[in-house]
Amino acid sequence: MGRKSVYNFNKRNKEKARQEKQMEKAAKRLLAKQNKTRQETLTLDGEPGAIDPATPEETGKVED
Repeated sequence: MGRKSVYNFNKRNKEKARQEKQMEKAAKRLLAKQNKTRQETLTLDGEPGAIDPATPEETGKVED
């Protein structure tokens, strides 16, 4: 008869950690892509070179 294989917990844990790391990297890439797209739309909508124009309330300056 054949031998029953021994379940390898270390191998399972290592594979699980690898999959989690892969998922985290995929999420990070997606987030970076979304941020890049958002930055590009802000640049196109606003002044050239201005990424995030500040409102007067944020700068503390009030125009009369």
